Amino acid sequence: MKSFLSLQDDIKLASSITSVALGKFDGMHIAHNALFSCLDKSGIILSIEQDSGSLLPKKYRDFYAPNDIYNLPLDVVREKSDIEFVEFLMDILPNLEKIVVGYDFRFGKDRYYYTFDLQKCFIGEVVIVDEVFYKKLSVHSGLIKELLINGNLKQANKLLGRYYEIRGNIIKGQGIGKRELYATINIENDGFLILQEGVYAGFIQLGEQSLISPFYPAVIFVGNRLSTDKSFAIEGHLLGCELEVKDKVAGFYFAKKIRENKYFDNLADLKAQITSDINKASKILKLETCEVENG
Repeated sequence: MKSFLSLQDDIKLASSITSVALGKFDGMHIAHNALFSCLDKSGIILSIEQDSGSLLPKKYRDFYAPNDIYNLPLDVVREKSDIEFVEFLMDILPNLEKIVVGYDFRFGKDRYYYTFDLQKCFIGEVVIVDEVFYKKLSVHSGLIKELLINGNLKQANKLLGRYYEIRGNIIKGQGIGKRELYATINIENDGFLILQEGVYAGFIQLGEQSLISPFYPAVIFVGNRLSTDKSFAIEGHLLGCELEVKDKVAGFYFAKKIRENKYFDNLADLKAQITSDINKASKILKLETCEVENG
């Protein structure tokens, strides 16, 4: 994600931008997509936020953005009045004709200013996108976070419009899986919200975010290894294939929760449970794959 302030040094590019969508955009979910659809071809997405845990960290948002996306630290505009805020945008984007915001957009000191203040100060068009609902649920990042933390992955994925993902560097695990249980790929979390502990059916993509890299069906564990070293882990076992993993990074995509995290007295009982998890995940993902293929 590029810095919005970098446009001050590229007058030609800045002058070509005629529309901007303003918001936090920490989830890149279906309500955010509603804003993006109002941009023209020369429009950009401007994410204004503080550095904090999010559904989708900044470095991964370009992949889901239909237009170029820029970041602006909240502190840069936090204290500005409505007029000062618009002047700031126009100073950087001199040919700005349209601003797109959500119905609940607030800005300025103590979030004092509303969308109608933006309309009064900006001489161009202000598009205010109505609240987006999914089955009577108002779609916003806060709700999606609550759903993930409380184990409602199905609803969270519907509001996201995609599988929830966690990406990060591939790291070395305990080694117990390969020797006595099932081999796993382990990753460290690169700033994503941790969903509820447990075992999930999902997919693993090896390497960077990509439209062409394959997604391998997997059973995924998130939580503390209660039956072994009690350390926290995000690890996945690939279903139906054995690969020599040479990639340095991977993405874990969560389709459905299978069970809660449990303690087992011995590795034999744990392996029996993992075998059952693998069988359940295989059945779930066959159905999920058919659902995706059939739209």
